[in-house]
Amino acid sequence: MKTPKDRFLDYLHFEKRYSDLTITSYRHDLTDFEGYLKQEGITSLLDIDDLAARGYVMSLSSQKLSHTTINRRLSSLRSFYKYLERQKMVKGNPFELITSLKESKRHPDFLYEEEMLALLDSIETDTLLGVRNKAMIELMYASGLRVSEVVHLRIEDVHLDDQFLRIMGKGQKERDVPFHDYAKAWLVKYLEEARIELMASYHQDHHYVFVNSRGGMLSSRGVEKILNKVMAHYDPLRKIHPHTIRHSFATHLLNAGMDLRVVQELLGHAHLSTTQVYTHVTKEKLKEVYDQACPRKVLEKMKK
Repeated sequence: MKTPKDRFLDYLHFEKRYSDLTITSYRHDLTDFEGYLKQEGITSLLDIDDLAARGYVMSLSSQKLSHTTINRRLSSLRSFYKYLERQKMVKGNPFELITSLKESKRHPDFLYEEEMLALLDSIETDTLLGVRNKAMIELMYASGLRVSEVVHLRIEDVHLDDQFLRIMGKGQKERDVPFHDYAKAWLVKYLEEARIELMASYHQDHHYVFVNSRGGMLSSRGVEKILNKVMAHYDPLRKIHPHTIRHSFATHLLNAGMDLRVVQELLGHAHLSTTQVYTHVTKEKLKEVYDQACPRKVLEKMKK
């Protein structure tokens, strides 16, 4: 007999089609809550009330966790008890009326255009893995891919003639994303040379585009390590995350004047509000252009 937690996680996997990473996050949040309940002498996830829910929030706050982390755990528990309520396993959702904590606005980490291009140009390509790194990061920047989308990209998803990728994103939502000629050139070189040799050396046979040093499927952690190594070569004092490339892609498109809804489609965001976090840089760019072109500023320059 499966526990309510296991049934919920199965629901996320088989019906909601959430990624393994997302399900792991839900499992961690529910397990943490179970640990708190045991400390309070409560043995079942089904036997809690509003008081226990609020006590957990106070416990999280006392641990000096960030508001973002606390809100994520509250969101997981709201979803869990909403599922239990639909399944008639509980009579109400004890987390329904608990409001999320206010989070400070944090802009996405990104590289400016000149930094991004300099980073790409700094990638060494005199080895098989160097060619892989160049092709992968160029494609990430050309198409704004999530790291999970990079590692799960398959040969049949790459349409070289029409220059687009068929991506299966979050929630199993499919989208087509274009890539430019330069990214195509490096991708072709990688597919026809480096990938074939890496896979043949270790007798690998699979359809994933990007491979590790032994020809197997590249992992998300592997992508992070590659980016850390490439960034250390370019700028030893700075670290970036795979999402930094995606953030840079979106920011640069908006700065170039692309419509926000088009960027939303390219990124695979379900809600426009998610894409709007990138407009901060666009506003900075507008202010820069305004300051340069403001009539009073122009007159001041003429007087000098």
